[in-house]
Amino acid sequence: MKEPISQTIYSYKLLYRFRWGMIGYMLQWLLMGSSLIGISLYLSIPVARLIVTLAILPAIAICHLILFRLYAQMRMHKPQTTADMLVSPWWGSGYRLPVPLTVYRSGESTVLFGCLFLAAAAYVWLPVEYGLTLLSGTVVLSLPRLLALLASFRQSKQCRVKYENRGVAFLLTDG
Repeated sequence: MKEPISQTIYSYKLLYRFRWGMIGYMLQWLLMGSSLIGISLYLSIPVARLIVTLAILPAIAICHLILFRLYAQMRMHKPQTTADMLVSPWWGSGYRLPVPLTVYRSGESTVLFGCLFLAAAAYVWLPVEYGLTLLSGTVVLSLPRLLALLASFRQSKQCRVKYENRGVAFLLTDG
């Protein structure tokens, strides 16, 4: 005799969707340009000479991805890396299925503070212009994660978070 198959079906109600669109990217470019000008004035170095320091920015993306994967592996979660790594504000890291709000907050906090800590630690070993570019780049490139994390504090505690293409959705289950 066959046993009946138990199946749970969840439906979600969208509470809030945080998307990082073209305006967000433009803001990041503006902030990076402003930080280069500020570094240039602080160090009395021409901005054109500081353009080469932008080569350190991919290290920030790699740091975000490694810290996220490390956090997920330590917590025994199933992370997913998507193909939009170079254009995603989350650098292609996330979870395939919706995760509880606490998992989202702790993961994003780990990545944010971990990247800032690593940038501050690397600052000591780098030439000053590269170090300042790394620190300002870490802050600027972390804005999407930081703003989405701040937006998560307005959501209910029963909320779940789904990583989407260039954003996150805060969902509430019906089941």
